[in-house]
Amino acid sequence: MSRAFDDLGPYGGPRVSDAGPWPTEPESISPSVRSTPMPIAAIATALAADDAEERRQAAARLGRADVAEALPLLMRALGDPDWRVRKEATYACHRLIQASSPPAAEGERPAAPPAGAEGERPSAAQVLVGALLDALRTSDDVGLRNAAIEVLGYCGRDATPALVGALAELKGDERKLVVDALGRTRDPAALDALYAALAEKDDNLRQSAIEAIAGMGLIARERVTDILYERLGDRDRFVRLTALNGLNGLEAPVPWRVLSQLIDDPILRPAALVAAALAESPEAPRALVAALATARGGAFAQLVRALARLVEGPLASHAVDALRAAPQEVGARLVQAAAASPGAGAAEPPSWRGLGADPVSGRAQALVLAAMARAPGAADAAVQAMIEPALVETAQRALGLLGGEALPAVLAYLERHIDPDPDLWEGLDDATAALIDGAVAIAEQRGREGAPAHAPQPPQPAADPTLDELLGAVRRSVKSPSTLVATSALYGLAKIGTADDFPLVVSQTRAISLPVARAAESALAGLSERYPESARALARRLMQAGETHLAAAIVIEALGTADQEEIAFLTGVASVGDVRARRAAVTAVAAAAGVSALEVLSLSLADEEREVRLAAARALGRLYASLSDRAGDERARARELLSLVRASGEPELVAAAAQGGAPFRSDPPWGEAGDRLSAPVSIDGGEGPMSTSGMSGGPPSGKVL
Repeated sequence: MSRAFDDLGPYGGPRVSDAGPWPTEPESISPSVRSTPMPIAAIATALAADDAEERRQAAARLGRADVAEALPLLMRALGDPDWRVRKEATYACHRLIQASSPPAAEGERPAAPPAGAEGERPSAAQVLVGALLDALRTSDDVGLRNAAIEVLGYCGRDATPALVGALAELKGDERKLVVDALGRTRDPAALDALYAALAEKDDNLRQSAIEAIAGMGLIARERVTDILYERLGDRDRFVRLTALNGLNGLEAPVPWRVLSQLIDDPILRPAALVAAALAESPEAPRALVAALATARGGAFAQLVRALARLVEGPLASHAVDALRAAPQEVGARLVQAAAASPGAGAAEPPSWRGLGADPVSGRAQALVLAAMARAPGAADAAVQAMIEPALVETAQRALGLLGGEALPAVLAYLERHIDPDPDLWEGLDDATAALIDGAVAIAEQRGREGAPAHAPQPPQPAADPTLDELLGAVRRSVKSPSTLVATSALYGLAKIGTADDFPLVVSQTRAISLPVARAAESALAGLSERYPESARALARRLMQAGETHLAAAIVIEALGTADQEEIAFLTGVASVGDVRARRAAVTAVAAAAGVSALEVLSLSLADEEREVRLAAARALGRLYASLSDRAGDERARARELLSLVRASGEPELVAAAAQGGAPFRSDPPWGEAGDRLSAPVSIDGGEGPMSTSGMSGGPPSGKVL
């Protein structure tokens, strides 16, 4: 099942997979513009132009200038009235910072040179930090302030000491901006100052501080997690919400005793439900299931999502127990939620819209939960979901969870849709075939559970009326005008059919549709393995008529043994039957007669039909692999035939033999040329490696066989 419930809802914070470099620059400005030096005077002139695009192009060139010389122009560009110019100026600052920072070891932030050290020229970051903090102190320009915060974040740990000092010095809104900048630095050293800000009385400042701390969870996970846990009891609801979202982003489980106090708050509920999906207490699934009875709107979707996640984790058994012990209305709401089509606008269940809920994944999750709860109507909902391609996989899982309880709903559907009129099948083939597969799997499982150990023959399913009814529907589906449905039915008969189904399956081996005929061959082999005594008698009858020679060969191959009369029959069919019969006879004689089939295989390797040649090569490879080293003469003869296959120059033939088990790559005499399967060789009947000396390159011009 797809893990759509991994969506953490409204939380949009960073995860481990999101950690990476700063955002890449837009491609609207050519890299050559950013990298080509330009005199400062020319840049200054362009920054004074009326055209915003010209100013943006000029700001892009500042990234290759000297930072001390370009600083006044950078500040002007960062305060430009056009946001695109300001953004380009922040990219220019970023390039200057990167160019002046020493390379850092992988996974580390660049180390900052000591500020003001004698003989040390200050880095670009240090130059920018002082100027930008001055701008925060003196300027009321909102655009400049926002750009300054972004660039200060680019400066990283170079900016942390100055920002911490400014936080203690400044007052009012400027302090909130400094807190934002500290969070953007992604410097763990900033956490002490941010944590101290949580003790302030200014709620705006405290809210900015908790957001900054939560954003650093990927960099200092342990410290940040401790702070966020502590703030779940904060007096400010927004601080509690941000802390909870931050813990969800880190996928840190919250104790249920804490969550239970938050889940009733309408503002905190969505985040608390996400946290409940990560909880490790058995109380969590019971509380979530109980809330399903009355939840509305987005809260219902969040509950379904949280429970869907729980049933895939270590609390799965507790979640299933809670679902099955829930009042009947809980199951009814889940069934209704699973059956509701997107956009139907029904009042019940609540809409899947809102809070990031995806209607398709929401319905899929509700369907699985309804099946786990064994809610009345869950089977009907699963059957209907089969018609929707996006829900087929989930519907199959739901049917498997329901087991035998789902069979009546499946049978009711099959009774309505098994009809000789092809028009009635249009658009329903996939769903009907999938339902047959699912129902057969359920019946097969029930048969295994009820069969005695080491039973020589599978029990007849006549004791169960439901299985009898299913078997009747599958038999009728064999004659369906839909190829897909007919093949599914035939594969189903191979698993749950009885000896009475032999005539029906044999008749379908001659079907006009080749996929149906192939499926009938597989079904005949499956039934023969399950009912060997009946199959042996059947093979004797099938050998009498030419039109059933193919079926006879399939049965004998499935049985794996044959008497002299049957071997003589297979030998004859391998040379004079129709193509499909010859192919089946070749495979069967190799399986039933062993080394005595080498002569038949030798002749079949030269058959005019590709299908027969491939079957012979595959059978030969399988036979060679089964021979021990003690079978000297037979092994030598089989190896000689494989040498002919290799010398044939037919890659498909060589591949078929290798697929059957011919060790072309390792076993003598092919070890030296294992990487060139189609290369020509001289055939040597001895045990030593085959010689290729004296032969020209390229494949032989004609067939050797």
